[in-house]
Amino acid sequence: MITVIFSYNGEDRVVIGTLDLNQCLRLPDEIVGKKPEGIRADFARAYLSNVCVAAELHRNGLGYAVIAKSKLVAQEWGISDLYVHVAVNNEPAKKLYLKSGFVYESDEPAWQARFLDRPQRILLWTGLPGVQL
Repeated sequence: MITVIFSYNGEDRVVIGTLDLNQCLRLPDEIVGKKPEGIRADFARAYLSNVCVAAELHRNGLGYAVIAKSKLVAQEWGISDLYVHVAVNNEPAKKLYLKSGFVYESDEPAWQARFLDRPQRILLWTGLPGVQL
């Protein structure tokens, strides 16, 4: 968690940007990453979720900084492959992840999104340097 103190319309504010880093075999009801492959691969994969920045600080680099920090933490944990799910129509989030080095891997099936009553998502991936299985 990162705390930022700033002034907005003459008022001091404290804003928190958040991000969850999940090292797990899979997240419930989500499409699953395919990388890495091989022995212990499931333990070298992690997922970002709940990436949030207060509206007052959108487009100020805080989201990018939080993601960059999460990559460092993931590397410390021995993670080699990092994933994030994003709604297909969430253009600002997709731009942030692409700027952060993520690339498209796969789509969530439309039937699954309808069944779970949520927008269809895509899965984005990035590799983390220096981690060997």
